[in-house]
Amino acid sequence: MKIVLKSLNTKEINKTSEKIKLFLLKNSFIFSGPVNIPTRTSLFNILKSPHKDKDSRDQIGYKRQKKVFFVKFCFKTKFYKFLKQTKIPSDVNIKIIK
Repeated sequence: MKIVLKSLNTKEINKTSEKIKLFLLKNSFIFSGPVNIPTRTSLFNILKSPHKDKDSRDQIGYKRQKKVFFVKFCFKTKFYKFLKQTKIPSDVNIKIIK
């Protein structure tokens, strides 16, 4: 089983990864992680004025953080109950892959 966490906020993704790590350790699951995947940055160029001065532009960007857990043996129902009970911030997306 593979658990993927994605977020734009580094503090929130670190908190949720620690919660998941503590849960997996308490229930003695065999796992490895969290593995930090390199951050992906996206930059957008926006013209300040649409009519003149094409050289003046603003750059807006964001960085996406990603962490992955690899779980070898896990009771899925127990893990899903844990996810429902804990408060996970809306910034963090969790994806579970078999």
